[in-house]
Amino acid sequence: MKTVSRSTLLSLILLGSSIELSAADWLMLQGSEPETVAPQGVIVPNRNKMPKIWGFAQVNYKSDSGSVASSGGKTTTPFSLLAPNLEDQSGFNLFRARLAVRGMADDDNMVNYFIMTDFGNNGINNLANHDTGTYLTDASVTLKYVPYAKLRIGRFKYPGSEEGMQGVYFSPYIDFTTMTDQEMQERRIINATAPQTGSAAGGASTVHYTTTSVDTPIGAFRDTGAEIFDTIPVQDAWTFSYAYMYGNGTGISNSNTDSQGTHYGYLALEKNFGGGKGYYTNAMKFYIWGQEGKRKFISNNTAPVEADRQRYGVGMTYYNHGLRFEAEYIKAKGMIYVGPKDVDANEFSQDWEFQFATGNENKADGGYVNLQYELIPQKFEVFGRYDFMNRLTNDAKGERDFTTTTLGASYRFKGPTRIDFNYLIRDAKAPGNASAQSILDHMGNRAEVQITYAF
Repeated sequence: MKTVSRSTLLSLILLGSSIELSAADWLMLQGSEPETVAPQGVIVPNRNKMPKIWGFAQVNYKSDSGSVASSGGKTTTPFSLLAPNLEDQSGFNLFRARLAVRGMADDDNMVNYFIMTDFGNNGINNLANHDTGTYLTDASVTLKYVPYAKLRIGRFKYPGSEEGMQGVYFSPYIDFTTMTDQEMQERRIINATAPQTGSAAGGASTVHYTTTSVDTPIGAFRDTGAEIFDTIPVQDAWTFSYAYMYGNGTGISNSNTDSQGTHYGYLALEKNFGGGKGYYTNAMKFYIWGQEGKRKFISNNTAPVEADRQRYGVGMTYYNHGLRFEAEYIKAKGMIYVGPKDVDANEFSQDWEFQFATGNENKADGGYVNLQYELIPQKFEVFGRYDFMNRLTNDAKGERDFTTTTLGASYRFKGPTRIDFNYLIRDAKAPGNASAQSILDHMGNRAEVQITYAF
């Protein structure tokens, strides 16, 4: 199953290089104010210093059809419970509530800024039902004095996976793909148990560690650091984008140490077909990215542990005349997140911690293929996405393989203000572990609806 999934996805990515199949240039959209504007159809330099205040809220309802199981009073099926609380199988949630301001701080559009907050019930403020309220997700300044080498400093989205970089308020998908959610949405580990193997590690032979406290928010595809980036015209409608960032490796947590320093790299080649803007730019893009860093924590209150964390990906995007196609393949090595673990033996409550396989021998891979079509341009669309993840492929007893097919429809009232319907068909296998498979058999499908209001 894994070989077929990998080869099929890579073939679809490469296929795009031979057909006229872009996506938004997220580096420039999020990191720089436009150089020109055309308020009355006439292109003029952008010198408007008025701050742009904007925001959005997302309220959703989800229902999970799986079943919940426990052992010794501890819940063993977190995949049947709804994030971020991991308490119930259905309910309403104020998922995101974000307010932002951006603009230029000078008269020549050489100094730009971007600030955003989030007050929703999600992994930023309530990770696994732990109070991790950070609220400030972005705060950065971009300096544009050096041609083709813009400098962005602060807290912001790192260059990487398309799913992580894109503006979530535009996408009709309510949940991230499995690979992105588990291995790109980083959970920090600061203090952990003694090394675990066997039954304490889901049957795995590789060494695992489980956190003893959850005090920091999910990474949210962001870091604090400095980035050099730009998009450069190449020929005719083609552009080349690049970015290099060095960050603390601490996500959006309030930390000023770079002891977990992480390098991020990104390259993209894009062809603009003309017309559209932002999420609706008519274009085709091919990209590759990677990130490497160290992660350090304390085991059993006595032993310092240092581990490598590596993530790499390649993909493509296409949008033109209402047709959107996207595909991405991701590999992970070291610091593999294996999921939440209930450590509370009281069957009427849960205390969720996070478990990791930290050695360099640990690997995972996954990706997705997405197809969307607008039956009514920028108004009503239908879509489908297939995603997969193969986790701990180096460990026969620890391997878990996940697949999700998401089908849905979206109706847009105005701009990103819309209602989205998603239905997720989910499956998971433990090919070398019958005991683990009996737990995974509790996994069910999900029905979700979400309203996005933007201003």
